[in-house]
Amino acid sequence: MIIDSHFHFSSMMRKGIATLPEDLIGIDIGTDGGDERERIAVLPKSKNIFISIGSGPWVLDDESYESPEKEREKLLADYNEFGCDAIGECGYDNHWGYGTKEEQEKLFMMQLELASELMLPIIIHTRDADEEIKAAFESEAFRCRGIMHCFSSDISLMRKALDKGLYISFAGNVTYKSNVKIQEAAKYVPIDRILYETDSPYLAPLPMRGKPCCPEYTEYTLDFLSALRGEDREKLKEAVKDNLYAVLQREESVRKLSLS
Repeated sequence: MIIDSHFHFSSMMRKGIATLPEDLIGIDIGTDGGDERERIAVLPKSKNIFISIGSGPWVLDDESYESPEKEREKLLADYNEFGCDAIGECGYDNHWGYGTKEEQEKLFMMQLELASELMLPIIIHTRDADEEIKAAFESEAFRCRGIMHCFSSDISLMRKALDKGLYISFAGNVTYKSNVKIQEAAKYVPIDRILYETDSPYLAPLPMRGKPCCPEYTEYTLDFLSALRGEDREKLKEAVKDNLYAVLQREESVRKLSLS
């Protein structure tokens, strides 16, 4: 059993990784409104591979971007035609500075409201944007369960995320020696709220750092987390599987498995 709460199979294929593990339980993550048809066409027909749809802050720099309302239309069109299990990834990114802060906020708030409307979990991207995400936690729009993807902040933000009922997912960068603050946070996430991921094809963990990442590499992250937390490896793995099902509120994907 391989568990990966966050991967991008279409991007993996562009990096030359053309298959997924047969025993994979995980989420193929959306990045752009309207991309689900293309993704379903290449994903294996497995009920254990869940799918999300979302518009990340990077769409603000796309020439075709019009407005949060138009992105909502694209997301709803995919939801109605193909089904999905989560909304995202979406959120804030001050590292690359896509669009303006106001545009990032409007795009994220639209998806928070959509997730609440559809009663789906939200998958949150946040990079160098702790203050923005803390403010979002306090907004009336934040009424949904969800996942803090690739958690890269400190214990303070982790605690606020847990207070909002979110699950905390760690990617391969938690294994990097310099990421002490992420490791400190990973020690204290309750076992019933922790997840792990690859963000494939990016962020390969040690000892595979620098190579295109794939879901199988979560095994290295699992090894690291179990040692860091002083927990039995298989007990932690089983808890992560249960947590993934819990945040999704289902054990089988509702996505359309093939195109007519």
